Amino acid sequence: MVIRENMMKKYALVSVYNKDKLGYLCKNLSRKNFKFISTSTTSKKIKSLGFNCDDVSEITKFKPILDGRVKTLDQRIYGSILYKRDNEKHFEEFKKLKIPSISLVVVDLYPFEQLLNRSTDENILEMIDIGGISLLRASGKNYNDVTTISDIRDYEKLIKNLDKNIGKTDLNFRKRMASKAFKKTSEYDALISKWLKNDKKTIIKKKLRYGENPNQKSFIINDNQKSIFEFQINGKEISYNNIIDIDNGMKCLNEFNKPTCAIIKHNNPCGVASSKNIESAFTKAYQSDSKSAYGGIVLLNRKINKKLALILSKNFFEVIVAPSFYKEGREILSKKKKLILLEISNIKTKKIEFKSSMFGTIYQESDTEKLNKQILKLMSTKSASKKSIDDIIFGLKVVKHLKSNAIVIAKNEQTIGIGCGQTNRIDALKYALNKSRENLDTDRTVCVSDGFFPFTDSLKKLNNYGCNIIATPSGSVRDNENIKYADKNKMSLYFTKNRLFKH
Repeated sequence: MVIRENMMKKYALVSVYNKDKLGYLCKNLSRKNFKFISTSTTSKKIKSLGFNCDDVSEITKFKPILDGRVKTLDQRIYGSILYKRDNEKHFEEFKKLKIPSISLVVVDLYPFEQLLNRSTDENILEMIDIGGISLLRASGKNYNDVTTISDIRDYEKLIKNLDKNIGKTDLNFRKRMASKAFKKTSEYDALISKWLKNDKKTIIKKKLRYGENPNQKSFIINDNQKSIFEFQINGKEISYNNIIDIDNGMKCLNEFNKPTCAIIKHNNPCGVASSKNIESAFTKAYQSDSKSAYGGIVLLNRKINKKLALILSKNFFEVIVAPSFYKEGREILSKKKKLILLEISNIKTKKIEFKSSMFGTIYQESDTEKLNKQILKLMSTKSASKKSIDDIIFGLKVVKHLKSNAIVIAKNEQTIGIGCGQTNRIDALKYALNKSRENLDTDRTVCVSDGFFPFTDSLKKLNNYGCNIIATPSGSVRDNENIKYADKNKMSLYFTKNRLFKH
């Protein structure tokens, strides 16, 4: 039986919605002496690429009906895929069909998930793949004899395996590809089921370019009404790191009502400012740390006009997020083909957040408490001015979204110096003070900390620097020593109601 099988011509049934890399696939399969069978549109594409191809209807003697809803659902096609090559009875029955023996099935399903939440029910229904799913299941079931390719990214793996095995695939490869195909059909059916039940939390899984590093595979599971990709109006593909930065930036920006700009780098705000208008807010935020802002994520809570777009276009940023763009502003920024532009507004922080760990997924309530004057308690004799209190509140809204240990030096609702992600608080303070010295603005600044000062050494450094308005959580066994030091040196010390750690 093996001898008879080897004597047969090799046929690949190819039916793909995404026709990218089809030329690569056909060229290499043709080199391995594969002949092609395909459905109407794929067949036309294969022929346009210069390869011979038999249409499915030529094999089945049955033309597509119902506007193409029925093309491959025929016993000849499934007989060719499903017959057992080492079974004498199967082989004799197959011979009577007088059709080619299909040993490779390549299917790319209709993109059902791409139309969810942005198309009519009728259009979505037409994107439910019937024939493709059936072909994948049939070839996957007969993986002993037939290779199943359900992902365009596996074309190269297929060719390498054929090269390795002198024009055939090995059993381990076929079994692995069959497993992948059944996983894909299962996820596809689950998605359809959820949509038909009108489940508002339809889960959509989308693969990303890669994770934090190019060697890490990555994907996003969207359980919202709208995915991040639907907010995009320009630029290259959004990456894993982009999503992390945009998420933290939006959470930070949501703290503010005034025109505000937050610039994010490596998941930390590096410059934040509020002002009377959005152009001024961006300028102040950028000036806070222009070196770190290079290649960063810019988020604004006001519409971007022509004036601001011209300012933004002079710098290199990875992503710009705003509630909307005026036509001229969008046209200016869209000239940068790779610059990611997102129109995002009114996304609320979820009540529950979670992270994965080696020990399981851990959950916590999101910290959504409003940061205002009510969370401050004056502990020293000397109080701060109203303007400085506003700067403290501003600083708290920023420090809340910095990696601990975190310090913010602020003035006029602008970050002057930021220290974050340090393993001890004194180093975080040193870093923030060094940054503020670069800005050459030390008069009437305020200092905000996300955790308590365990010793008076932090207050001493701030006093020497000239910053005498401080807000920090209580909780240290030396709180009283800090209060006494503040009074002795005529500093204003406030304790905040809550700690604002972010790990």
